Amino acid sequence: MNDNNPPANWPDRAVGFGAGLASALLFVVSTRGSSLAMILAYFSPLPLMIGAAGFSFPAGILGALVGAGLLAVAALPPFAVGYLFGFALPAALLAGMIQTALPSRDKTAPAPRFATPGEMLEAVIVLTIVVTGLGVTFLVVHYHGFEPALDAIVKHFAPALDQIAADLGPVAPDVDAEAIKQLTVMSAPAGVAASQTLLLAVNLWLAARTIEISGRLRRPWPALPENLALPRFIAPIFLIAAGVTFSGGLPAVVGGIVAAASGFGLALQGLAALHGLSRNAGFRGAWLAALYAAVIVLEPWSIIILALFGLVESVFSLRARKARRNKPEN
Repeated sequence: MNDNNPPANWPDRAVGFGAGLASALLFVVSTRGSSLAMILAYFSPLPLMIGAAGFSFPAGILGALVGAGLLAVAALPPFAVGYLFGFALPAALLAGMIQTALPSRDKTAPAPRFATPGEMLEAVIVLTIVVTGLGVTFLVVHYHGFEPALDAIVKHFAPALDQIAADLGPVAPDVDAEAIKQLTVMSAPAGVAASQTLLLAVNLWLAARTIEISGRLRRPWPALPENLALPRFIAPIFLIAAGVTFSGGLPAVVGGIVAAASGFGLALQGLAALHGLSRNAGFRGAWLAALYAAVIVLEPWSIIILALFGLVESVFSLRARKARRNKPEN
C-alpha cells in the first residue's frame, strides 16, 4: 500500500459518504430557483471533492451515487443524470488528482510526484469540454440533427429569446430577430463551458486548501501565482477553436465550447501570472484589489483581457524570466 494513500478507517468512510450525499443535496437546492439556492448549487462539487480526496475516495463516490439515485426518485431522472455527469463524476475525477501519487518523470529519481496545478487545470478544461460536448451531442441525437435541435430549442425558449431580440433591436436594428435568437442559443453551450470551467476550478482549489488546512493533505501544495502554468498546447487549441466559431452551424458550437473552456483556463493562468509578477511590488494589495474590482465590473471583457495575457504568458513565460533574473548568482 502506498504510504501517500493510507487506507481509510470507518469514520473516514462515513465522512466521505456523507460528503458525497451532501453534494447531491446541495445540487437539488437549485430547484428552488432563488439566488441563494443557485449559489449553493454552484458549490455542490465541493463536499464531494473534500470527502473523496481528504477522507475516503470510494465512500465519497458511493455517497454521490446514492445522492444521484435519490434525485432520480425525488425529482426527475434527467435531473439526476445532469448532476451525475455534470457535477459528481468530474468532481470525483478531480478529487482523485489532488492526492494521488504519480510515477516520476525522472528515471534517475524514482520518487513519486503529484499532479501540478497546471495539470489539474488542464483536466478541468478537458472534463468541461467533454461534459458540455456530450450535452450538445444528446440534443442533436434526440432531435435527429443540429438544425432541428436548434429550431426546437428556439421554440421552447421563445418568450425569453423574444425579449433578448427586443432588447437588442435598438442597438442593432438591421439584424434579423430570428438570427439574434439563433445566435443566442448557439452561444449558450460556450457560456455553459465557461461557467463549468470556473465552477470546477474554484471548487478544486477550495477543496485542496480545505484539506491542507485540516492537516489531511499528504502532498506539498504549491503556490499558484508561481506554479499555475498550463501546457503550451492549450494556447494554439484556443486560437484554432476561436477561429472555428466563425464557421457557423455545429462546428461553430463545438468551437465555442473548446474556446470558452480553454480561454477561461488561460484567463486563470493570466490571473495567476499577474499575482506572481507583482510579488514584492509596492502597493501590491491595493493593486490586486483594483484588479479584482475591474474583473468583476468589466466582465466579460476583463476575462477576455486576462485570457490574452494568459496567451502571452504561455508564449513568453514571463514568470520564469522574472525568476531567472531574480536568482542570485553563485
